[in-house]
Amino acid sequence: MPNSYNGVIEYFFHEGKENLEDCLRIAFETAVSRDVKTIVIFTGIGQGPRIAIEKYLSQPRFKEIQLIAVTFPYGQRFKDGAHIEISPKTLDFLVENGVPLLRAHLPFAPIAAHYRQHGILGQDLTLIGNALSIFGGSMSLCVQAALVASDAGYLELGQHAICLTSDTAILARTSPTQDFLTDFIVREILCKPMALTVVKHEKRLTPLQEPTTVEISGGTTPVLLPPESGDQPSE
Repeated sequence: MPNSYNGVIEYFFHEGKENLEDCLRIAFETAVSRDVKTIVIFTGIGQGPRIAIEKYLSQPRFKEIQLIAVTFPYGQRFKDGAHIEISPKTLDFLVENGVPLLRAHLPFAPIAAHYRQHGILGQDLTLIGNALSIFGGSMSLCVQAALVASDAGYLELGQHAICLTSDTAILARTSPTQDFLTDFIVREILCKPMALTVVKHEKRLTPLQEPTTVEISGGTTPVLLPPESGDQPSE
C-alpha cells in the first residue's frame, strides 16, 4: 500500500489580486476532484465571490458546491486610511444567488485598549496571524475565513472546506475559533505566492529573471528563482 500522496501546488510569482482568477480555478477544480462541497472566499470588495458565481457556479459540474463569503467587520479601520467596502450592488448580487456574506471581528485581530499604555488585548492570537505570514500575507486570512464561517454555523467541526483569498488557497479541516489549536488542520496548500511582494516587500519574480539578492536586516539573501520556464505550470 502506498503511504504518500503526490499533490500539486501552484506557485504565483508575486502576491496580489492579479492571481485571483487562477486561484478560483484551482479551488473549484480541486473541490470537484476531492469531493469537497464548500468553498469559503475571504473578500474585501466582493470581486472573488462575484467571479465564482458568474464563472463557476453557473456550470453544472460545480452546482453542488456551497459558496460562503467572508469579509472584514463593518467599519474596519486600516492603517493607510483606505476604505474597503462591498458595494450595495454586489451585496444584492450575493443575496440573489444565495451566497451568505459573513462579517465578524477576525479571530487573530487585536482588541485595542482604552489607553495605549495598557497594552493590547488578544495579543496571543495576533501573533498566530503574524506567524502565518511566513507563508504569505493571505494565509492568515484563509484560516480566519474558515474560523468565522465555523463560528457562524456554516461549517461543522471537522468539515473539510477549501478556503481562499486572491492569491492563496488551502484545503482545511475546519473548526470554530475556540477549537482552533486542537482541531483545525491545514490539510493541503493548493496555491500560494512564491515571492512575498506585499507582506515581506520582496521584488516580483518573472520566469526569465536574472539571479539577484534582496536586502534583509543583517545582510542580504539570494532570491530563490522559479524553475525554468519550460517547467512552469500552464495558466
